Amino acid sequence: MALNRSGGRVQRTYVVVLGVVVVGACTLAALESHRSAGPPARPTRPPELAPYGRPPTLGILGVTGHYLTRERASGIAAVTLSVSWSQAEPGPDTFSSSYLASIRQRIAAALGDGFEVVLDPGLQYPPDWVFALPGGTRFVNQFGDRSGGPPASGDDVANAVTDPAVRQAQAVYLAWLGGHVPAHTLAAVREGGGPLGELRYPSPDVDGHTDSYWAYDPSTQAALPAAVRGWVPGTGTVAQARAFLDAYNARMVGYGRWLDGVLHADFATDELVLLPGWGERPGGAAVEVAGRLTLPMDEFNEGLDWADLLDSLPDPAHSVAYTTYLDAPSVQPTLALEDPADFLAYLTQGTPIRLGGENTGNGTMADLQLSLHRARLLGFAIVQWMDEAQLVASTAGRDPSGPTFNLLKAAVAP
Repeated sequence: MALNRSGGRVQRTYVVVLGVVVVGACTLAALESHRSAGPPARPTRPPELAPYGRPPTLGILGVTGHYLTRERASGIAAVTLSVSWSQAEPGPDTFSSSYLASIRQRIAAALGDGFEVVLDPGLQYPPDWVFALPGGTRFVNQFGDRSGGPPASGDDVANAVTDPAVRQAQAVYLAWLGGHVPAHTLAAVREGGGPLGELRYPSPDVDGHTDSYWAYDPSTQAALPAAVRGWVPGTGTVAQARAFLDAYNARMVGYGRWLDGVLHADFATDELVLLPGWGERPGGAAVEVAGRLTLPMDEFNEGLDWADLLDSLPDPAHSVAYTTYLDAPSVQPTLALEDPADFLAYLTQGTPIRLGGENTGNGTMADLQLSLHRARLLGFAIVQWMDEAQLVASTAGRDPSGPTFNLLKAAVAP
């Protein structure tokens, strides 16, 4: 595996109200007042993460295969090839040989042009038959809304977090895909399984609601402790809110651990653990629980408990903590409000887990420069640009704010 071993997207908005930074509904003052509930002050960055060591592998997303020669000449070393579960397995245990042939052909073409290949297995595009499985295949929030979206959007995901039938279907599909990808051809595989292929619950914003907790389908309710089955945010006690949140996070962490192990067994390569947004920060849970889970804080609605997840991955030596918000704005250099890349660097210190990430899409030259600067500073194994379509449009003059092939080459030059 050649990834550096040194050392569509959820996007966070910041609003300044009377000089106080607001992150979602949680103020800086509120977070900082609860710092004592979190980990100790951030230690000095260790020597192996000193600025500007070995450059990370540079990759690109949304690859069509039409521009490989030009991308290679621009300094791009890795391409992400996306697969669709629905096209690969149109019926239960019925796999498409023609689609498999196209996957293998795309991999061979990229390898032939000298690229490392990252594979997205496409769990975010489940076949229709998966939703007919028993147990609660769609997430349901406390308002009775069901998760979903257009089939090609990446939002129409099935609930493998708590539904054992969906998880088994994913296991069968991943074993088939891993067993038919030529051995030792992949640099990494993307680990997500939630909306947009990320490791999270659906967005809390649906049908006019901004604080959805996706735990009211039959399988998730059955997985909750008996004391909080049927409990609804805003009711009951703070103790119930804490028990509910702990269980909600634990189910997502459990799914991430399971998926990490399965991907390692099936593909025998690195796993890019796709971590969107900002992540649950020290002190945030105390604020959210005090409000009995009624404060709209996406990190908690989406179950982004990175600390517990990264501390318990079964394959840490081949796992990459991978932010999909590498171009996040800097707020303050504290655990509560530093950018996601720096927070992940803190969480993975002293572990074999490496770092990686990508920008949020439709990025500017400033976003590219910021992403590359952070990746080099923190010793990233891989950084990827979202995406090929924008790079092509910028080069053709249709998107003047983004990098062109030539500007990308200049930006990544030593």
